[in-house]
Amino acid sequence: MKQILLVEDQPLVRKAVRGALEDAGFAVTEAADGEEGLTAARRAAYDLAIVDIWMPRVDGISFLKEVRTIHADLPVIIISGGGPSAPLEVKAHLAQAHGAQEVLFKPFEDEELLAAVGRVVPGV
Repeated sequence: MKQILLVEDQPLVRKAVRGALEDAGFAVTEAADGEEGLTAARRAAYDLAIVDIWMPRVDGISFLKEVRTIHADLPVIIISGGGPSAPLEVKAHLAQAHGAQEVLFKPFEDEELLAAVGRVVPGV
């Protein structure tokens, strides 16, 4: 079973994404912000991280930079609903520059999420 680290500060989004992933047969570990996500990444190996870009304490870009020092080859999908400091396109470009394989903009359908996971995780 593929292991996915879900790093998202909004509980309702986290619940919805987790449900879609678990229904598709993935094991999901949740983290409520980037700091919790980095702690989880230090404790276990994952096949994929799905990370919100706008979070308190440690945001998605900072998570990406730091997780590369822990698991250099960890595939990452960034999810974002926007935020106050930069246009989404700028943040998406920045995320990809730091190694995110996919960027999904909220709201997205379960099918879009699972298609992105399929493109990023080998053997899915």
